[in-house]
Amino acid sequence: MVTFIPKYLPYMIRLFLVAFISSLLISCSQKETKRPETALDTGREFIRASLDGDFKHAETLLLKDTQNLQLFSSYKTYYQRLPEKEKQQYKTASYNINKYDELNDSTCIINYSNSYMKKPMDIKLVRVNNLWDVDFKFMYAVDSSAN
Repeated sequence: MVTFIPKYLPYMIRLFLVAFISSLLISCSQKETKRPETALDTGREFIRASLDGDFKHAETLLLKDTQNLQLFSSYKTYYQRLPEKEKQQYKTASYNINKYDELNDSTCIINYSNSYMKKPMDIKLVRVNNLWDVDFKFMYAVDSSAN
């Protein structure tokens, strides 16, 4: 019995191995970010990401509506213009949850302060499609009503 092996078979095997190993390396290097399951955890992640200047992550936790996206964009611009020393102060700041208020099954308010600013602030979290999101415009509504 004669076995016929095409001359290009070794190249195909090499190509397959290279493609397989490449896909393994790529899939292992991509960090899968899992959304927080609770309002409190979502709030904590948003606060930490905002203090760290990790706006890419913070934006994943944001309620996606036009006003939120515009306000968040303005906040990012403000933060990026801060002196490096001040950014570092935010990054090294700790934060405290002063109060957690569950208004109903889909709305929570977290009052927190950070060790750099020492100013109590509120964030509102809303559940949409079983995911908790930060309603960023609430921070501005509360802040402007205090003036």
